[in-house]
Amino acid sequence: MASPSPSDLLWVLGFTPQGRWIVPIVREVVRAEWPIAQQIALAQLGDETLARELMESAIEQTHEHLASQPPVAIEEARRILNLCYRNAVRRQKRAISRLILRGGSADLESLAPSVPAVNGVEARLDVDTILRDTSPDVRHALLARYGARAQWDELAKSLDTSKDAIRMASRRELERLRRRLGIPHNRKKPDSD
Repeated sequence: MASPSPSDLLWVLGFTPQGRWIVPIVREVVRAEWPIAQQIALAQLGDETLARELMESAIEQTHEHLASQPPVAIEEARRILNLCYRNAVRRQKRAISRLILRGGSADLESLAPSVPAVNGVEARLDVDTILRDTSPDVRHALLARYGARAQWDELAKSLDTSKDAIRMASRRELERLRRRLGIPHNRKKPDSD
């Protein structure tokens, strides 16, 4: 995009008879400040495309300020334009960084993790804590048998042991866990095929 000339930016000024001296001074000030304004917009906002709009706002404010003053030197007008422009950049930066909340609590439900997922994580942590002192083979057997419904024959084959040995080791471990957790033992017949 081609940079606008100072004359392009001065369209915001109204030509009043008492402020005739303002237009040439502001044109010179804008010509001197425009490259700096683009750099400020790029550095502060990350995008120099907003520089034109912000400069036009600063020109209007400078014009209003100078209209109530006697004629001033170019350096004073440049200082005023620079101040107005930097304030406009600051306001724009604040507006961009402001958090805007839209929607309600019902909209957040779709973003929140589902309860079953949370319960699954908690259950996994509970199982890991409960089975912390259990041997790896028996742990595997318990999780495969009662979690994945594997058969005792399959477990015995995968652990390279007998079906009765792994079943009895699992039963002893369940008894130990019941005592440790304070769960009363029910006299149900042991799990068999």
